[in-house]
Amino acid sequence: MNEALKRFNQKELSGRDMRLWQEWFALDELCTKRRAANPRQPSISYIVRRKNVVGLPTEYEIRYRVRSIVGVADGPAPRKPIFGDLHKMSIVLPNNYPSADGNPIFTFISDIWHPNIRSSGSFKGHVCLTIKEMGVLASLRDLVLRVEMYLKYKLYHAQNTYPYPEDQGVAEWVRDEAEPNGWVRFAQKDADDDQPAQQPPAPPSAPTDPTPDKPNKKTFTI
Repeated sequence: MNEALKRFNQKELSGRDMRLWQEWFALDELCTKRRAANPRQPSISYIVRRKNVVGLPTEYEIRYRVRSIVGVADGPAPRKPIFGDLHKMSIVLPNNYPSADGNPIFTFISDIWHPNIRSSGSFKGHVCLTIKEMGVLASLRDLVLRVEMYLKYKLYHAQNTYPYPEDQGVAEWVRDEAEPNGWVRFAQKDADDDQPAQQPPAPPSAPTDPTPDKPNKKTFTI
């Protein structure tokens, strides 16, 4: 366990501070396990970027060491994927976290090419996690693992149907160029995965707040 975590007395924490501590503990436990599996290059690690007045994290940088698509080659279609192995993501916990209006904000600060992550523009890097459907009890640990499944293309939504892709351009590339050529089925090393890939539950049949995502011929839904 991180030494800073040990300095907190849980009996003295309540409300938001208790939730922040619990999230930190679970995330640290996950990253410790990954570091034990590969001490030199753990597949998931974190840095605390900001703390509140009590000393509990309100902003993290998550680092994924996994092969994933970071862009596509220039030229006419079909454009081949470009791969990278290190990906950095920011998690910001707003002042009203956790609440229905205080969801954590996940943003990649390195290039990623995925239909559920914005690849360009003013919201570049924004990750669509459909947290509203998952609820305020969705843990940071589980969401970090969910993003890992995105990076491995075990989970994505590229069809122009609810909950809709975050990045329509990437979604079109997935549908028209990547899937026909098998480029989203690249080999992955899953020895240190904490949970098997699985198909998440289907979204409600009558949505009122469209948000991005995708399946392929195997049909995954985010």
